[in-house]
Order: sequence, then structure tokens, then C-alpha cells
Amino acid sequence: MAHPVLLLLLVLLLVSPAISSSAKRVQPKFLAIFYFGDSIFDTGNNNHISTLGVANHLPYGRDFPGNRPTGRFSNGRLVPDLLNEKLQLKEFSPPYLDTNLSDEDIKTGVNFASAGSGFDDRTSRLSHTLPLSAQVDLFEEYLQRLGDIVGDREASRIVTNSLIFINSGTNDFTRYYRLLRGRMDIGEYQDDILRMVQEYVKELYNLGGRKFCLAGLAPFGCIPFQITLSGDPERACVEEQNRDAQNYNSKFEKMLQTLQASLNGSKIVYLNSYQALTEILVNTNKYGFTERKRGCCGTGLTEVGLLCNVFTHTCRNSSSYVFYDAVHPTERVYRIATDYILKNVIPKF
Repeated sequence: MAHPVLLLLLVLLLVSPAISSSAKRVQPKFLAIFYFGDSIFDTGNNNHISTLGVANHLPYGRDFPGNRPTGRFSNGRLVPDLLNEKLQLKEFSPPYLDTNLSDEDIKTGVNFASAGSGFDDRTSRLSHTLPLSAQVDLFEEYLQRLGDIVGDREASRIVTNSLIFINSGTNDFTRYYRLLRGRMDIGEYQDDILRMVQEYVKELYNLGGRKFCLAGLAPFGCIPFQITLSGDPERACVEEQNRDAQNYNSKFEKMLQTLQASLNGSKIVYLNSYQALTEILVNTNKYGFTERKRGCCGTGLTEVGLLCNVFTHTCRNSSSYVFYDAVHPTERVYRIATDYILKNVIPKF
């Protein structure tokens, strides 16, 4: 008869691989993610500055956990929240200006985006928000705070092995450039913006960033608010604006390739936002959407920000709408966009 101790050892040997396998946790691809940009990424920074560009009131956030408004311009979570969760960093993407940030939040990445902002400082002045230049300044301040928590060497390691994700530019063309029409050619202004982008990426590189994802422009001529401004009774997308977005994106993608070559050790990946949103707009039935020309809030033609409020009627099923207000997508669209990023962008790092 086998010795009891030998039998016990045999059992342990047989079950231990299964135990270790089930307990093994997949390591996150990045130590942290830092988000920069506009309302597509802003998870609440504008709540903490003096601006009318806020979404800290219902019906924004009606489908967010706890059914509460947080400053996110949607019915629920945004791409930064969903991507953080998918990549096993944390459940949400906390705004850097939130005074209740924990040390753990600081270590795993924060959000610097500000609704209404652009690459061009003059765009942000129109709505008193934080342009990319101010967001980069906040990142520099953040690095000092991170260093105080984990030490300078570990802070440097975290930033080097993190992702810097930038989504900006739409407001520059839909808001500030509208004031320049007739005084500057669209191609000239695009080139100005591209020069600004290069400078911001270089600044972030000099602060330790090495992995970057930059989103191109979406087909902003299909945003309900832009369609309303066009005056088209058929509510077709504004093709001139979409062509401008495509021309900019073509220059943008080429510029990023050149920029990566000039920054030793960097990895810069282009996110084709135009393709991602067009796929949804062209194949609405495939994705289960029934409305793409109006937002869920109010008439869906002009309501955004303060005009989309607790007194405004909203649609019953926001998941059937591409847009929640007259500018911003629903959480369902952001979920599809996050899956697109996971499939087409993240594997490139």
C-alpha cells in the first residue's frame, strides 16, 4: 500500500498546474494610459474649471453606473473608461482635476481631456476650456505628483511603458475655422494644426512618453449639429466637411510616420476614426441602430451641453441611436469604437 505522504504529494503535483493556471492573471499591456483631447475623451475635467461647456447634469449619465451625470458628454461611459477596463487597468478613466484622485489612480493613468478644446489655443478660448497646451502642462505637473508617490525612477518607468492617447482637432475645424473662413485657406489651416500636433507630441516625448496613439478626424460632416447648420432639409451629411476631414487625415497619417522616425525609440500609431465611425453610419442596421441623423436628446438637431438638460425630452432607447445629443455618440457607439481600437490599434504596440 502506498505511503499516505506519497499519495498526498502525487495529488498536489496533479492539481497544482490547474491551480496556478486558473489563478494566473494576464498582465496589462500598458502600465498606465493618459488621455488628452476634447469632449470625446473628457471624463469630467470641465467640472473643475470655469466654463459653460459641461455635462454634469441629467440626462447626461443616465446609463452610467449609479445613473448619475459625471461630466461625460454621453448617456454612459466613454472610450477611455471602456478601454481601461478591457486592458485590465481599472474600471474608469479618472479626470486629473478631480480632487479625490487616489495614489493608485495616479499610478495607473489619468485623463487630461477637456470638452470644447482643440490643438489650437484659440479654439479653447471660445469656450474657456483647456487646450492641448494646457493639458500638456498638467501632465508635467502630474509627473511631479507621480514622482512624489513612487520615486523618480519608477515614475519614469511607468511613463515609458504607458500609452499616451490623443483625440483632438474636430473643434478646431467645426468651431474656430468657421470664424476664419475667407481669411485662410482650409489647407493652410490644416498645415498649421499639423505643426501644433508635432510640437505637442515632441513635448510629451521629452517628458518621457514613448508610445502614442493619435486619432484622426471622424466624418464630422455627419454630426447632427453640423447637418442642422447646413440647412439641408434631407439631412444628408455635409460632404465638403467630410472631404476636408479626409484630406486632413491623409496629411496627418503621413506626418505621424515622419514624426516617429525622428523620435528615437518612439511608437506612434494612427487611429482611423473616419473609418470607424463611417462603418457604423453606413451599416446602421447591421449594428442595430435605427437613428443616425438626430441625437437622442430633445429634437436631436441642436441640443448639446446646457441645452440638453433635465427639462429636455430624451428617447426611450438610447442604444438605438448613434448620437446621444446633437454632437456626441452614445455609449453603444463607444463600445463598438473600443472594440475597433482593440482589434486595429492595440496589437501594433
